[in-house]
Amino acid sequence: MTMTPATNNSYQEKVWLEHYNNLIAFQKKTNREFPNASDRHTKLYHWCKNQRRFYTKNMIPKHRKRLLDKLNFRWNTLRHSFEVRLAQLLDYKKEHGTLHVSQVKYEKDSEMHRLSRWVNDTRRKYNENRLPLDRIQRLDKIGFIWNMEDERFANNLFKLKKYYKQHANFDVPQTGRNKKLGEWVAQIRCRGLAKKHYVDALNEIGFEWLGKKKRLKKAKSIMSNIDLKNKIMKGRLRARKTLKEIV
Repeated sequence: MTMTPATNNSYQEKVWLEHYNNLIAFQKKTNREFPNASDRHTKLYHWCKNQRRFYTKNMIPKHRKRLLDKLNFRWNTLRHSFEVRLAQLLDYKKEHGTLHVSQVKYEKDSEMHRLSRWVNDTRRKYNENRLPLDRIQRLDKIGFIWNMEDERFANNLFKLKKYYKQHANFDVPQTGRNKKLGEWVAQIRCRGLAKKHYVDALNEIGFEWLGKKKRLKKAKSIMSNIDLKNKIMKGRLRARKTLKEIV
């Protein structure tokens, strides 16, 4: 599909067609629509960006627009980018059961690392009141977490549920591969949680607020109290029996 100058032999048209042909080659080689800012194809990236700018200002010739349309050229990348990332986020939630996408977990410049950056950027725009309402509403529908503190809690809650499913208890050790989760559990048992909806979420899954040692101690204390009450009752019964015999 390589294009050659046909009707316009001007230098500008020749340069434009060279970039156009480079875009065709890029799409065939990478199976992507256009390069990113971080790609090696810096010139091609800026050329694509300029075409969109000319289109927005109604300055792009019709024959150039027709040629770019044949390549399914995206004139509004912001809208396209949002749709793509939203779909990726839904796929991630379906696979992992959470919307928490960790940057640390994935290699830099990997698709998941980019998704994590997008999540953080979206949250920042929301906090700065720069995110369109329709996007906020769509993200709300999938349970998007706008607050970092809420995200950390949701991530730990997800891990705790997973641990309970495997071990049938909430006594996460503070050593080994679950060390961080164990430390978090110990911390909330010791200090509690400031937000009521955090407490409600843990109560909903049957979380035990006392650790194993404290539960055993409490159980022993309860048993001791029961034994003491039984002894008192037996003593009272004996006293009544003795009193009857005397009478």
